[in-house]
Amino acid sequence: MTSSTTPTIPSRMRAARADRFGAAQDVFEVVDDVPTPTPGEGEVLVRQRATSVNPIDCRRRSGYGRQLMKLRGLTGFPLVLGNDISGDIVAVGLGVTSLKPGDAVFGAKRPSPQGTYSEYCVVQADDVVAKPEELSYREAAALPYAFLSAWAALRDAGFRPETATGKRVFLQGGSGGTGVVTLQVCKALGAHVATTAGPAGVELCESLGADQVINYRTQDFADDLRGFDFAICLADDADERKMLSILRRGPGAGYGTLVHPLMRLVDDKGLLLGGVQAAATLIGRRLREALHRRRYGWSLFGPDRAALELLARLAAEGKVRAVIDQTYPLTDIAAAQEYVERGRAKGKVVVDIT
Repeated sequence: MTSSTTPTIPSRMRAARADRFGAAQDVFEVVDDVPTPTPGEGEVLVRQRATSVNPIDCRRRSGYGRQLMKLRGLTGFPLVLGNDISGDIVAVGLGVTSLKPGDAVFGAKRPSPQGTYSEYCVVQADDVVAKPEELSYREAAALPYAFLSAWAALRDAGFRPETATGKRVFLQGGSGGTGVVTLQVCKALGAHVATTAGPAGVELCESLGADQVINYRTQDFADDLRGFDFAICLADDADERKMLSILRRGPGAGYGTLVHPLMRLVDDKGLLLGGVQAAATLIGRRLREALHRRRYGWSLFGPDRAALELLARLAAEGKVRAVIDQTYPLTDIAAAQEYVERGRAKGKVVVDIT
């Protein structure tokens, strides 16, 4: 979708900034005098209409991952958090030919000290694609970062879209912000999907197409599931051994997790000692699973244009929809993060920036 006019870009913008690590109500300040960024080579400037709160935003606000982020030059205060992009391009940098001012786009910004909790945001042109007209800006903001994070875990486990039909996939935490989109994508690609959810999330997961939904309050998924090709941890690594127990043995099976100790070890023990311990732990677990001829991966969000285009296509076809639990204005970003931290959201928490 392309608008007919290009709005004037103000020199200052509104943004929600954290001035230190700590609790949401203590560290956030919403201000109107942040300089509007300028896109560099290969970048675009997006007028944000909406973004979302991901659990990693809350953890980063509390200091999680600060050592690795510092190493990558991604720390420093004031810090603007957020990763989901949903809005309209208002300017393009040198070398950008595939996008133009007026294009409605969505995507996910790579980790940065200047994230998406702001009226304007600079992002790599390759990290956004055309927003499907079937999605509102709020709906589009609920999808990309969560999906691309889970897609990294699926990919590390060995899942591939071209061979997904008939594969048996277990998703831990199907009713959360990451689970709801991942479940739908796996089903759209032809997989058999089993997942866990609390009592309030069982009906939601069934409505999204899950073949099996285990109420974790009353059932143990390890008692009921066997012979799965992939197990993906989205919520709690305390169940890792159970998830591994439901996997079949042999090539083509694998485990991927977004919940692992890499950043915690580096934060607690330093880059050298923590990094060595993390590497040793990962290698040991990979070797253990190699004995069963299975893959094993610790996964992190990463940009993936092909995956983002797949998401856009499935959304345009009506095979993936956004599940939004709550919407907050940018001025209530602290309350939005506190809601996410309580861990009860069914779907995503969206932030309206319009």
